[in-house]
Amino acid sequence: MGAILVRLANASRVPLQDRVDVHVVSASTDATVSAARNVPGHAQLRFDKLIERHTYLIKVFPERHRPVAQFVMAGSDEEPATVTLYAPLHPQHVRAATFPDYAAIHTDLRSVLESSTVDGRKGPDLFGVLGNTQKAGLFNLFAKMTGFAFDDRRTIWSYVDRLTAVRGDRIFADVQLPLRELVEKTTHSEKFRAVSGSLHEPPTGFGHSGSFKSAERYGNLQLTFFSSLVTPLAYRVDADIDDAAGLGHAFQVLRNFVTHGTTHPYDIHQILVFRQDASLPYDLA
Repeated sequence: MGAILVRLANASRVPLQDRVDVHVVSASTDATVSAARNVPGHAQLRFDKLIERHTYLIKVFPERHRPVAQFVMAGSDEEPATVTLYAPLHPQHVRAATFPDYAAIHTDLRSVLESSTVDGRKGPDLFGVLGNTQKAGLFNLFAKMTGFAFDDRRTIWSYVDRLTAVRGDRIFADVQLPLRELVEKTTHSEKFRAVSGSLHEPPTGFGHSGSFKSAERYGNLQLTFFSSLVTPLAYRVDADIDDAAGLGHAFQVLRNFVTHGTTHPYDIHQILVFRQDASLPYDLA
């Protein structure tokens, strides 16, 4: 006979604090051969009476996290196969999002907020009126843009002068002129690649000037540049984190439970924490 040990964890790679159903499905017959229902996600689960060296699909259905699955070959009774599945928190089941006070925000982000005027607000007033998803999106992008350095002094974020709009899935910002050329140069080393920016609408008074996407497998930073139509030359950037396949591949979320379209900033948080060890100043519970 065969056996499998199943362990569950969250995006931070700590035991899953949730209630779960776990199904063991035969890969050859697609039949569920064993199941555990409404069990604590932090407990190790053992499934016995399986066929040794037979492949099974482990499906995990948490209450608050996204369902995930993984194939595993059963071991023996004496040496069971061990598999750990990681489940991201579902945005609809986030009970609390905890953000830092304005004074605790990184000085590089705070200085840009204080130089920005959005809907007549700037600095702490601007930050204070942002909703939770806007704050999450802003912190996600700040982490990505400060995490990409051109040298030991300058990051992408260091070329941002001011924000013109903050949404949950993207920000618009006026940036210093050298940034576009610097990003384009990185395509030679394949850190970024040129992509279509046709779905990104230029702001009034600007035209398309190229779009570039970073090379990570998950949580790609996309920078779409717009250039002013009249002199003097100015650049505005539409920055977003594109993640068309991240949830399905980074966490092996079951296909039917992956949301298509705009990715929620809380999903981006989970991907950045899990796959890129990003230092994000807000927590989800």
